[in-house]
Amino acid sequence: MKVGERLTARESASGFRRAGPAGHGPTSTRQALTWFAVASLVVAAAVGVAGAVVSRRAAQTAATDDARTVTEVLAHSVIIPNLTDGLVDGDPATIARMDEAVVGKVTAGSLVRVKLWTPEGRIVYSDEHRLIGASYPLAMDEQQVLRDNSVEAELSDLSAPENRFERDQGRLLEVYLPVPTPGGDTLLFETYSRYSSVTANAGAMWRQFLPITLGALLLLQLFQLPLAWSTARRLDTSLREREGLLRRAVEATDTERRRIARDLHDGVVQDLAAANYSLVGARAQAAAKGHRGEADALDGGAQALRRGIRSLRTLLVEIYPPSLHRAGLPAALRDLLDPLGGRGIEVRLQVPDSVELDDARAELVFRVAQEAVRNVAEHSAAGAVDVRLEATGATVALTVADDGIGFDAARLADTSAGGHVGLLLLRDLARTAGGTLEIDSTPGRGTRVHLEVPAT
Repeated sequence: MKVGERLTARESASGFRRAGPAGHGPTSTRQALTWFAVASLVVAAAVGVAGAVVSRRAAQTAATDDARTVTEVLAHSVIIPNLTDGLVDGDPATIARMDEAVVGKVTAGSLVRVKLWTPEGRIVYSDEHRLIGASYPLAMDEQQVLRDNSVEAELSDLSAPENRFERDQGRLLEVYLPVPTPGGDTLLFETYSRYSSVTANAGAMWRQFLPITLGALLLLQLFQLPLAWSTARRLDTSLREREGLLRRAVEATDTERRRIARDLHDGVVQDLAAANYSLVGARAQAAAKGHRGEADALDGGAQALRRGIRSLRTLLVEIYPPSLHRAGLPAALRDLLDPLGGRGIEVRLQVPDSVELDDARAELVFRVAQEAVRNVAEHSAAGAVDVRLEATGATVALTVADDGIGFDAARLADTSAGGHVGLLLLRDLARTAGGTLEIDSTPGRGTRVHLEVPAT
C-alpha cells in the first residue's frame, strides 16, 4: 500500500478528516444536495419565466388570429350582404342601410371603428361619417392585401390623419381584408378593435397554461430531489464501507510492518551485532599474536558488519519508525536525519524537546519530513539541509530547506516529475488534515518544503 493511501485511511480512522477538496462525508453530501436543490429551483424558475413569456406571446398571437377571424366573419355575414354599388357612389340610402347593419351592432364592445376603402384610397363608408369621402394614400401593406386577397392585422398608427377620430380610444388593433362589390369592384374592409381586449384574451389563455407549467416543474422537483437524496445516501454508505475496508487493511499493514521491524531488530540486527562483537574480539586476539594480516581482514569484516547494521536500522526507520510513537516526533526526526551525515550532507536540526500531536498528525509530519529528506539524499545533490520543527500552540510547522540543485515547482502537478510525486500526494493529505504544504523550489537555488497542521 502506498504512503498516500495508508495515511488517508489512518486519518479517517483517527477522526480528524474534514470536508475539503478531497473530503467526503455527511456534511459535503448535505452541501451537495443543497446546491442541487437550489440549482434545480433556479433552473425551474428560469424555465417557468421563459415558459410564461413564450406562452404569453403565443396567447397574444392566438388572440390576434381570433381578431382576424372575427373580422372575416363580419365581412361575410354583415358587410358583403349589405354592400351595394351605390355605396361606392356615395348614395345616402345605401349609407343608411350600412349604418343600420353596423352601428350599435358591429361597433359594440371592443370593436370601435369600421371603414371601407377604394383601391385609390377613398373612404366610401365609415361609422364615423366625417370620414366618408376623404381620401388618403393606402399603405404598402394595405395595397398588398388587395393584390393578394389576404388578411392582415397590426397596431394602428393613431398619428395618421385618417385615424384622428380614434386617438381617444387608446391602442387599437387594425385588421383589414378585401371584400367584393356586386359590380365586381374590390374594397378594403378595415376594423379597429381595442388592443386591451386582445391582451385580456391573451392573459386569460396564458393563465390557463400557467398552472400546467408550474405543476409540471413542481412535480419534476418532487420526483428528482428524493431520487438525489437516495443516491447520495447510497454513496455515503459505499464510502463508509470503503473506508472501513481500507481502515482494516491499514491496521493489518501496520501490524505486519511492526512485526517485520521487530523481527529484523530482535533477530538479524542482534545477530549481526553479536557477530560484530565476535569479529572485534577476534581481531584483538590476532593483533596480540602479531597476525597483522589476519587482524586487518577481521577489522574489514567488522566494519562491513557495522555498515550493514546501520543500513538495517535506517531501513527499520523507513518501515516503521519505533521512536515516533515511543520517544516522540523530535526523536524520530533525529533518527531520520542520522544517515545524511554518512553521505557527506551537513545537517542542521532545530526541534523542541516535545511536541503535542495526535498519532495521525505526528505521522503526517514525519512522512513529509521523510519524503523531503529522501529527495535531499537522492535527487538534490545538496551540501547542507536545515530542518526546523516549531510548535506555536495552535499549529505545528515543519520546514526542510536544502541548498541543492532544486527543480521546477510548476512541474510538481505533473505525475511524470520523477522523485517528487510523494510530495504531491502529501500536499493533498495535508489539505485533508486541515493544513497546508508549500513547496518552493527553483532550479539552481535549492528547495524549501514547509508544512503547517493544526495542533488539535
